[in-house]
Amino acid sequence: MAEQVIVTLPDQRKLEVAQGTTLYQVAQQIGSSFAKKVAVANVNGTLYGLNEYIGEDCQVEFLTYEDEKGLEAIRYTLGYLAGEVLEKHGAKVAGFGVNKEQFFVDFKPEENLKAADLEKVSKDIQKAVSANHPIEVRELSKLDALDQFSENAFMQHHIEQASEPVKVAVHGDYAAVIDQPLVHNLSKVKHFSLQAVSATNWLRDVNNEALQRVSGFAFADAKALEDHQAFIDKYEQVNHRRLGKELDIFSFSEFAPGMPFYAHNGQVIRLELQNMLRQLQFEADYEEVYTPFIMDETLWKNSGHWDHYQDNMYFTEVDEQTYALKPMNCPGHMLIYKNHLHSYRDLPIRMAEFGQVHRHELSGSLNGLFRVRTFNQDDAHIFVRRDQIESEILDVLGLIHKVYSVFGFDYSIELSTRPDDFMGEIELWDFAEQSLENVLNQHGFEYTVNEKDGAFYGPKIDIHIKDALGRSHQCGTVQLDFQMPEKFDLTFVNKDGEKERPVVIHRAIYGSSDRFIGILLEHFGGNLPLWLAPVQLEVIPVNADLHLDAVKDLKRQLKAEGFRVDLDLSDEKMGYKIRQAHLRKVPYTLVVGDNEVENGTVAVRKRGASEEASVDVKDFIEQLKAERDVLNSVE
Repeated sequence: MAEQVIVTLPDQRKLEVAQGTTLYQVAQQIGSSFAKKVAVANVNGTLYGLNEYIGEDCQVEFLTYEDEKGLEAIRYTLGYLAGEVLEKHGAKVAGFGVNKEQFFVDFKPEENLKAADLEKVSKDIQKAVSANHPIEVRELSKLDALDQFSENAFMQHHIEQASEPVKVAVHGDYAAVIDQPLVHNLSKVKHFSLQAVSATNWLRDVNNEALQRVSGFAFADAKALEDHQAFIDKYEQVNHRRLGKELDIFSFSEFAPGMPFYAHNGQVIRLELQNMLRQLQFEADYEEVYTPFIMDETLWKNSGHWDHYQDNMYFTEVDEQTYALKPMNCPGHMLIYKNHLHSYRDLPIRMAEFGQVHRHELSGSLNGLFRVRTFNQDDAHIFVRRDQIESEILDVLGLIHKVYSVFGFDYSIELSTRPDDFMGEIELWDFAEQSLENVLNQHGFEYTVNEKDGAFYGPKIDIHIKDALGRSHQCGTVQLDFQMPEKFDLTFVNKDGEKERPVVIHRAIYGSSDRFIGILLEHFGGNLPLWLAPVQLEVIPVNADLHLDAVKDLKRQLKAEGFRVDLDLSDEKMGYKIRQAHLRKVPYTLVVGDNEVENGTVAVRKRGASEEASVDVKDFIEQLKAERDVLNSVE
C-alpha cells in the first residue's frame, strides 16, 4: 500500500493522499467543478503541472486558467504541441517557450517552413487539442535523459543545463525536455493563433546554427484572443517600423545590423527631443559634457561593468591594448568629476550627456528602434552630499513629470530593490533604498515594489509610461549609487575640511532616445505634434507660375520664425497634393491663390480636418508660435 502524505491548502485544510497521486487528482478531491478550473499548482513555492505527482508532505495552492501563471502554462503547452507537429513534419525541435502573450518553438526544419504552411500546422495542433490525450510528465536522471535524446543535440544541451531530475513530457510518440508546467486538460488551449514563421539562431546567437521559429498568441477564452487580434490589426497601422519607412525617418542596413540610420526627417526629431530636454536641463543647472565612444578595458574593469556587461560589449585592439565601445556613459562622467577638487559647497554637480552607447544584442532580439545595438542615451549623473539625496531625487521626478506631460503620457512608478548580484555593503543599500522610499512616501507618489531588480550598483526608481495603445514602456529611471564613487575614489572636502565620498544619482528620462522615438511614432500614429514634426507646414500654390513669388515669400516669413516648411511646386492636381501632405503627416497644409495674395491671408487645412479656413498670415504665424511653445503649456 502506498505511503500517505499530507497536502495543506491555503485555507489550512489538510488532505491525506497516497504518495504518487497527481495534482489533478488532488484538485478532484476538493471538487470536480473546481478541478476543471485549475491550470497549475504552486507546491511549496514551485510551480507544477497537474499531470505531475505528489511525493511528500507539502503546501499546495491551485491557480486557474485566468491567473497569469495559468495563462503562461497554456502558452507553454502550445509551444510544446507546436513542436510535436513540426517533428512529425521532419523538423528537429530545439526549444520552446513563452514571451508575454506569445508562445514560440525553435526548430531545425527538414525543408524551410513558409508562412503559407502555418495554416496546416495550426490545424494539426487543433487536432491534438481536440483529441485531448493527456501529456505525461516523467522525471529522469540526466544520464537516462541524455540517452533518450541521443539524436537531438539541442535537447541534450537543455538536459545538461537542467537540474536533476530532468523533466520530460511525453505525448504519444513525442517527447521533449520541459522546464515549465504544462496544462493537464488540452481542451483549455484551443484559443490560439499562429502569427509568424521567422529566422533565428540556436540560443539566439548569430554565430550559432540557423533555425526557424514559429510563434503565436494564446488566451484562456475566445473573446480575449479576438480582442488581442483586433489590437494587432490596429497596431499594424501604427507600427513604428512601417511609419519609419513611409515617413523617411529611419532605416537599417545589413552592413550595420541593429544600428539605425536616420534620414533628415529622423534627425530633426532626434534634435528636437534633445533640444527640449537641453532647455529644461539648462534651467535646472545641468552642465552638458561629452565623453569618448571608446575607452581602455581597464576603465570597465574598475567600474564593475566588466563583470556585469562584458558579454554585451564590443571590443577592439589598438597598439596591443584592448579597448571597448562604451555600453553606458557613467564611467566617463566619473573621470570628468575626478579632474577637479570639489568642496561641499560645489555640490550638487549635475552632469548631462546625450551619449551614444553600444551594446551587443542577439540578432533574434532586434526589433526596429525598440531593441538596437547602438542608441543615444539622455544620461545624467548628479554628484550629491548625503543630505542632498532626497531633494535632488524629488527634483528629478519633477523634471520627468514635466517632460512626460509634454507628450500627454500617463505613467506609473516602480521601486526596484537590491539584486542578488549586488556590489557593496548591505548597510549602504539599506540606506539607499530607504532614501528612495522616503521621497516616494513623503511626497505622495503611488508606486509598486519590484524586488531584486535594482542595478548592480544601487536601487532605482523606474518610470513606466502608458501609450495610446495601452502598452507600458519603461523609459525614465532614477538610480542611487554608492559604489561607483568608491571604485573611482571620488571625493569632496566637507565642512570639517575632510575628504568625503559623494553619492551619485544616475538619471535618464527618454532612456534610449531611439526607443523613445519608436514609442512616439506609435503613440501618435505618426501624427507628431507641431514642434516635433519634421515638416511642419506644406505650402501649395493654386497656380505654380502665377503664385510662385507669393508662396516663396510665405515660406521665407515662416522660416524666419524658425518653422520647417516645404513647397509643393509640382504639376499635380490640388487634391492630390493635399492628400500627399496628409500621407506625410504634415500638421498644416497652406494653399495660396488669388484671394490669398490680394487679402494677405492663407487657406489653412489642419491635419485631419476636411475643411480649410482663411486666416490672416500674421495672425496664423502667432498661432503657430503659441502651439510650438509646448513647455509653457505644462506645469
